[in-house]
Amino acid sequence: MPSCGAVSLGMPADGHAACAFNAHPDDRGECVSVAAGPHVTSELTHRLRRHLAAQVGAEGRLHCPCRSRVLESALALRLLETERGHEQSRSRLRAFLATATTHNSATPLDRTLADGALRRASRTGREVEVLSGFEHHTAVRKRMLLDTLLYLTGARDRLPRREAVAFAAGDLHSWKQPEMVACHLIHVHAHSAAEEGTSLLLEPLAAALRGGIIHERNHLSHLLYLFALRPYPQYRDLVGTGLERLLTTQGADGGFSLSRDIDTWVTSVAGLALAEAGADPLLLDRMCDWLGDQQADDGGWAFTPGVTQTDTDTTYTVLKLMHRHASHRHADALDRGRAYLLRMQNPDGGWPVYRHGNPSEAAMTGGALSVLSDGPHSNAVSLTAGAFWLTRNQQRDGTFERGWSLSEGNALFRAVHGLSAVLDRHLLTAEAVRHARRTLSRATTYIHDTQNPDGGWGHQRDRSSDPISTGYALAAIGHRGPVATLHAALGYLMSHQQSDGGFASAPDTVSPRPIPLDLPALAPAYVLRGLAHAFPGTGPTCVQSTASR
Repeated sequence: MPSCGAVSLGMPADGHAACAFNAHPDDRGECVSVAAGPHVTSELTHRLRRHLAAQVGAEGRLHCPCRSRVLESALALRLLETERGHEQSRSRLRAFLATATTHNSATPLDRTLADGALRRASRTGREVEVLSGFEHHTAVRKRMLLDTLLYLTGARDRLPRREAVAFAAGDLHSWKQPEMVACHLIHVHAHSAAEEGTSLLLEPLAAALRGGIIHERNHLSHLLYLFALRPYPQYRDLVGTGLERLLTTQGADGGFSLSRDIDTWVTSVAGLALAEAGADPLLLDRMCDWLGDQQADDGGWAFTPGVTQTDTDTTYTVLKLMHRHASHRHADALDRGRAYLLRMQNPDGGWPVYRHGNPSEAAMTGGALSVLSDGPHSNAVSLTAGAFWLTRNQQRDGTFERGWSLSEGNALFRAVHGLSAVLDRHLLTAEAVRHARRTLSRATTYIHDTQNPDGGWGHQRDRSSDPISTGYALAAIGHRGPVATLHAALGYLMSHQQSDGGFASAPDTVSPRPIPLDLPALAPAYVLRGLAHAFPGTGPTCVQSTASR
């Protein structure tokens, strides 16, 4: 709990409760109360809502380009250096990598990959930190992928030998299967091996490069495909075409990223935040209409247009937005989307990200429960199974596995919302209710206990506060949280709101896990969601604090 920033609310002369407070240490290091005025919460929310709404295009799409990162940029530079020409692109890449690694946000992995690509003194071993403590069902596959990336960028001279069975893709999602094939071919070539059946891998991989766009809009996978097929003369023209296609996506800063954008998902997250914060209904109509046009034949949604692989994550946020803002107008899309989620539920009761049968995840399960509880004919059996999965998979400290976020708060707030929604529908058995309430209590206790002295929350306990983690925490504890907790958080956010009304935050989204991907629109969107849940109704009038009643 914060030691500085607790709210001291008095009753002004006009009889209205002050609804916000900022605190800062004086010259002696003691807390000094600074009344912020009766409408400060509304003003903060209004400016943030306006900032986020201004990013939505006329068609209803919030276009948020992924910021360039070192990983794809280092791979692109090494690939270009094996080809003739493209000097201007190479020069821009070198400049990007040299600059990116000087930033405070640069990770040890960033510096290792850039050192290899720029042929600087090797710092082999620093990259191990990126997987330190990474306990996840994808950890073995991520180790293999990381080894391949280090080898391709020149950060390592050799690639560890692995048996062919290690590259089995199983029932992985649409870009991960050919990505594993590519890693297999790169491994075979690196060891000058002549594995039986290798030739059978070439054509399926080449098929992923023959489309009119980058396969599934995934630049990292595309780069691996190019590296894998480059040694084979019969695919030289295809590799050349793929390289030219990649160069059309080079950023203004000279770098590359995982994808040009993740706009369907980002638009749904921002739209839900705007809907919860009472944004212009006409704006929300446009966003819902655009999102409705992106629904796939299977009833789900993919992360951005042009991608065929649908996922639970994007589907959850789209459905929450449509249900909240225009359930009758989008009734058919809602029905199809809920049917998609029911088909995605695993036998263990949880929900995976991409495909039925893949391991269940807490963030996906919480989101799915929240959506399916909204339905007119909620399935009690499915909801009970999902609630039990969450209670079984909560960690001892009250958290959940972080999934696609570096911040514990992401899975926590989704689990809290999902379990709360199921409880509100009164569809659980008495035993399930007891387990769900205990899980909620442990989750919210952890959130309260991990608030930093400055009023914010960090990615994990005792980490520096950041706006996006603070938004997650506020969305989880909601307006029933202790007044001191909520208003200390409000003080933190007040001090970090930018002049344009938005927020900047350390990236917490990861892809591939656990490598950060910076999507600037997510920080203002999740802060707005947190404010909408913690201070509901902060529009023209101020929320009255229970401390002043």
